[in-house]
Amino acid sequence: PSGHSVRVKWHHLQQSRLLLLRRLLLPPLLQNPNGPPPPGGKKPLNLANKPGEPAFQLKIEPSENVMMSWTKGVMSTVDLKITNSTSDPHSFKVKCTDNNMFRVRPPLGFIEAGQSLPIKIYQTSNEMPEENRHLFAIYHKKCTVADTKAPNGARNVWKSDTKPDGVVRLLAVFKAAPASDKPPTPEKKVR
Repeated sequence: PSGHSVRVKWHHLQQSRLLLLRRLLLPPLLQNPNGPPPPGGKKPLNLANKPGEPAFQLKIEPSENVMMSWTKGVMSTVDLKITNSTSDPHSFKVKCTDNNMFRVRPPLGFIEAGQSLPIKIYQTSNEMPEENRHLFAIYHKKCTVADTKAPNGARNVWKSDTKPDGVVRLLAVFKAAPASDKPPTPEKKVR
C-alpha cells in the first residue's frame, strides 16, 4: 500500500476510535450538564410547584421538611399542624410517595376559617429510607359550609378532576434514632 492510503486508513481508525469514545463517554455527561450529582448520587427532589399549580395559602407547620426519626422495626410518628388563616372553610388532602411506608391521619378533611387541625404521619419502614426520595404533598381547596355537612364530605370535594387552590410539598428527612431512643434488645440468659 502507498503511504497515502496508509495515512487515510490510520485517519479513519482514529476517527472511529474518537466516535466510539464519544458514544460511550458523552451520554452520561450529557444527562447531567450541571455537573456531577450531589453526595448520595441522587439529585434533590423538586419540591417547587409545577407550572399552573397555585401557591399554598394556608399555614403548615413544619413549613419545609418533615423530620422523621427512624429505628428498624419501630413505628415513628410526626405531627403536622395545618391552619386555615382565610375567612372561608377549606378542604385539605395529604398525599405521600409510598402508602406502604406512611400512613396519614386524617388524609383529608375540612378546616373551618381561623382554625387549626393536627395531622399525624406514621412511618413504618423496615429499612432506612433513601434520602431525597419521599415527600408529602398537601393540597387545599375553598369549600362551602354545605360541603362540610355533606355525606362523604371531603371525598366529594376531592374528585379526580378537582383543581386545588393551593399546593405545598414537604420533603421527608430521616434520621436514625440515637441508641437511647431505640427499644431495648431482649437479654439472653446465660446458664
